[in-house]
Amino acid sequence: MFKKVILGMLIVWSSLQAGELTVFAASDLKFALDTIKADFLKIHPNDSIRMIYGSSGKGKVQVANGAPYDLYFSANMDYVQALYKHGDIVTEPKLYAIGRLVIWSMHDAFNASKGFENLTAPWVEKVAIANPTHAPYGEKAKQALVSKHLYAKLKPKIVLGENISQTANFIKIKAADVGIIALSLVLAPTVAKSRHAAYYLIDDSLHEPLRQGYGITKYGASNPLAKAFYDFFQTPEAQRIMKRYGFSVPDGAK
Repeated sequence: MFKKVILGMLIVWSSLQAGELTVFAASDLKFALDTIKADFLKIHPNDSIRMIYGSSGKGKVQVANGAPYDLYFSANMDYVQALYKHGDIVTEPKLYAIGRLVIWSMHDAFNASKGFENLTAPWVEKVAIANPTHAPYGEKAKQALVSKHLYAKLKPKIVLGENISQTANFIKIKAADVGIIALSLVLAPTVAKSRHAAYYLIDDSLHEPLRQGYGITKYGASNPLAKAFYDFFQTPEAQRIMKRYGFSVPDGAK
């Protein structure tokens, strides 16, 4: 009887100690961050994390308006710095990765070795990119197309995704024939192990760097689990996962 009482007290105590965390993250992070989350929860089994993925620009607006997100991961470091300047992010913005763009398609005629030539091929009727007005990957995709003198020519064929995940999905469901998406999404197991794994890595000199950053929000400032996840993301284990999905951070980057 005594042991049962003690056990019951421990269960109650454990539940009281359980933490909850809500994270907003850029869509390119979905597979990498879901993996990191799973590893984090192995050492925090009583805690729970809710992941919300979307365009960095829309997430920035939501954080600025007091959305209940404890951490904000953006594909555009400038967004994190702007929020920090206005007090909506309470930790100094930290660069976590440099993202890369790829040209990708599920069309049988796609030839990764031909690079940008795929975008103007006869079989292409729709080209998907993320919306440049609020999605950093879309902004950089447009810059790359402008650099290659293709944007004006392709504009009538371009379809815009709300975020980079939706853009990739347009290609998957063949609402677009080809598109420019995040390297991290084509390295996801569902694509990397399929017959459509081939992609063309865009030269990053064709666009401004996809500098990505994160921080703890004002809402999450008093949540100890937010600090724990913030710190865990910087561990070698988490960084190995990021590299697995095509992200890199130059030595000494700020």
